[in-house]
Amino acid sequence: MTESGWAKTLASATEMETELRDDGWEVITVRAGHVAPEPPAHGDTDRFGLVYLAQGEDADNFTNAVERAAFDGYEVFNRRKGEDLFVLTRLTDAERDLAVLLVGAVNLAHAGDLAAAARKHGIMYSHVQLLDGTHLSSFRHDDP
Repeated sequence: MTESGWAKTLASATEMETELRDDGWEVITVRAGHVAPEPPAHGDTDRFGLVYLAQGEDADNFTNAVERAAFDGYEVFNRRKGEDLFVLTRLTDAERDLAVLLVGAVNLAHAGDLAAAARKHGIMYSHVQLLDGTHLSSFRHDDP
């Protein structure tokens, strides 16, 4: 039996977390309870991107990290299995040796409008919020 895409993504996140910590980095990992593709005209604003739902301790740790960080780098890793895209995004603040890992899965059957917007604008965003819609932070990714 082979590992599922989600299990492989979680294993990759754990491995990355361990490597960064071994190199002296503080690492906050958000294993999103849900990730939704949000096209520009979806809500009350024209924001677009992947919306990660953070919960509990993950949300608290993430909020604390974002308040003191100036993220100056990112890298996106993904794997596709059928209509599912498994995503691991690493955000880094090199000056503080602080990294945030956003981990989630997106159903691509619902991402067509978002993909078109990302191609049109040449950018993509990752938004992190609570289940009640409280916005925690957003990150811009050039060259989606």
